[in-house]
Order: sequence, then structure tokens, then C-alpha cells
Amino acid sequence: MSRPEHAPPRPLLGHLIGLLIVAAAAHALTVWALPRVIMAEVLRVTRVEGSANADGVLRPPPADHTARRIVMPSPDLLYATCSLDVRDRPAQITANIDYQRYWSIALYADNSDNFMVRNDREHGARALRWLIVSKDARYPIPAPRDVEIIEAPGTKVLLLMRMLLPEDSAGRAAAEAARDSLRCR
Repeated sequence: MSRPEHAPPRPLLGHLIGLLIVAAAAHALTVWALPRVIMAEVLRVTRVEGSANADGVLRPPPADHTARRIVMPSPDLLYATCSLDVRDRPAQITANIDYQRYWSIALYADNSDNFMVRNDREHGARALRWLIVSKDARYPIPAPRDVEIIEAPGTKVLLLMRMLLPEDSAGRAAAEAARDSLRCR
């Protein structure tokens, strides 16, 4: 008895189903797990190196052709990072960024989603006062005047500050002073 020509052989069908299951699992791991694994390492390194400073901020030197900690860092930007854990208490962020060039501060969740950005055009030269809290906070959230409360989607947050770095020494000094005003507690 011969098989009909339109039906695939059973072993091939089993292999196709197995391939689809492996492809779906690989896709899920790549889309869901990989960003979390990468951010866990970034948060760990930033926490370890930033905790050496009393203000909790990691301030790497300006990028040059040898810099590889950040993928393709821009030599035109000055960076600062903070690793924040808002599980048991809010994180206080302060800065006095009186800087006439471009700057931005972005907050990233532990899955690498960017959930908040402020820059020089939106914020201006006002003193920056933030309280970062978890959306599921089970701790009291103080509401002092002149403090913006920012709700994080989880309990681990990465703060990334970027500032345009001019070539003249006076401009570089102003950028360094503005970056040095950042405090993460």
C-alpha cells in the first residue's frame, strides 16, 4: 500500500514541530531573558564601582578610542551612572546642572526599558530633585516640596547621565562641574 503524496512523512512532521518549539523557546529567551541578564550585569558593575564614591555615582573618564565599557561610546559625551535599588526605600537623586549645553538623564528598568528621560530643554537650569520609588512600594513615600516623585516599574533602576562635552577647557570644566553635582542616595 502506498502513501498519498500530499501527506508529509511522520518523522518530518515531528522534526518540524520540534524545530518550531526550539525556535519559539530561543525567541522567548532572547526577547525576555537577554535584556534582563545584560542589565543585571550593568547594574552590578555600576553598583560596585559607584559605591566606592560617597555619592553613589560612577563617573568614568571621557571616552576615547580605547573605551569599550559602553558599546561604541561617544567621545563627545561625558557620562555618569547610578545603580539604584528601590525595593526597601526610595532613592534620592539630586543635581544642580547649570550647564548651557545639551545634557540628559535617563532611567532604565531592569529589563532595559527606558521609562523616563529629562534633558536641558525640558528641565533648564533648575535644581533637580527626584525621589525614585517602586510602583509596588510598601514603604512610606515622603512628599517634600520641590521634589518630583518618579515611579519605577520595578525595584532595580539604572540612571544614565549624558552631557555634551565641548573641546575648550572652560567648557570641559563646566561639564565636569555639572556632572559632579549629581548625587544618588
